[in-house]
Amino acid sequence: EKYMRLDSDKNGLLKREELAKYSWGITKIVVDRVFEEYHTFNGEIDYKGFLDFVLAVDNKKSSQAIQYFWRVLDVYHKGAIDTFVINMFFRSIIEKLQEKGKSDFHVEDIKDEMFDMSKPKLSNVITLQDIISG
Repeated sequence: EKYMRLDSDKNGLLKREELAKYSWGITKIVVDRVFEEYHTFNGEIDYKGFLDFVLAVDNKKSSQAIQYFWRVLDVYHKGAIDTFVINMFFRSIIEKLQEKGKSDFHVEDIKDEMFDMSKPKLSNVITLQDIISG
């Protein structure tokens, strides 16, 4: 039902703009990365692609969801994310929060928390294995 509501042009596929309406918290950069990393049909995702996305969003702690979002986060396909990538994703989240009047968040604090929680083997990057092990 949600898929049908998002599919505003009723072509059976979702454009970036349509998927972005899935949830207020989904940022443009995340939607763009989903479309870059996962199979599309002329730049649109089908119902299966949508279900994969929804399952990852709804089950964030599952290993499948972690792997799904890791692929989104690993922008440079290096197998690791660094502070530049973290800044890139979290700046857009902070901007959304500021639109709602919440301005107590700083990218540096979030970055520090991510590194603290994942306990990476290397001091300047976080790997998928760090997240799984952390």
